[in-house]
Amino acid sequence: MCYNFSMTKKFLVIILTFFLIFINSAVEAAQSYTKKDLSVNAVDGFNLRATLTYPKVKGQQEFKTVVLLHSLGYNSQWWATLPDELLSRGYAVLAIDLRGHGKSVYNARLAKTSWKNLKNSGYAKYPEDILSIINSIVTENPKRVFFNNWAIVGADIGAASGIIAADKFPIDPKTIVMISPIVKSKSLYVPVSIAHLDATDFLAISGTGDNESKIVSKYLSKFAQAEYLDFTSESKSTGMLILKNDEGLAKMISEWIFEYLN
Repeated sequence: MCYNFSMTKKFLVIILTFFLIFINSAVEAAQSYTKKDLSVNAVDGFNLRATLTYPKVKGQQEFKTVVLLHSLGYNSQWWATLPDELLSRGYAVLAIDLRGHGKSVYNARLAKTSWKNLKNSGYAKYPEDILSIINSIVTENPKRVFFNNWAIVGADIGAASGIIAADKFPIDPKTIVMISPIVKSKSLYVPVSIAHLDATDFLAISGTGDNESKIVSKYLSKFAQAEYLDFTSESKSTGMLILKNDEGLAKMISEWIFEYLN
């Protein structure tokens, strides 16, 4: 049997070239963002975890930021393609594990604490926890600005917590996206804070057939001082699962945010 070594060599060179191009592209993609795993102690010593990801742009000091706050019982890894959609638009993304969820499970005594075991007094600390993380970013990044031009995306209790936290932050977010909005949960009451955010527009997303969220949204709209829009997803799910089951929703949310942060 006779082999054509010249052709084989050319074939190997072509394969190697494509492999190097693929590796270089992967390395460039990985290097295009800075990702920081944050560990912040809450006022009561509870250890809070979050991830801050932002574009690597030489000389850039100010970033438009989107804060992601998950549903009850989920964590910051459940956002489907939304973080990638937001990063591709050049935004910084702060994904927080709420107390008792994901990696935010150790109290001041280093005892593991699940959200299932929290009392209402523990849930009431969610807005304060969010502010602790945001303020730590502001303090530890004196040369970078993340929250002068920002937005929030939250699902059920995450949305409620984000709204209350935003009410206490000196700079209002430009918009807040509420997935499966709620009026009150675990002692977190939303309407008053919505009324205070008079420069913030709201987008409320409910799943098809989720009549409870639609009724809640209609009620909350009465407190909004700026624009308030209802949107019904094709997904029949609620909370974070809406994003999992509606492939186009992440893009739609990112486009909504683009209208405000740009």
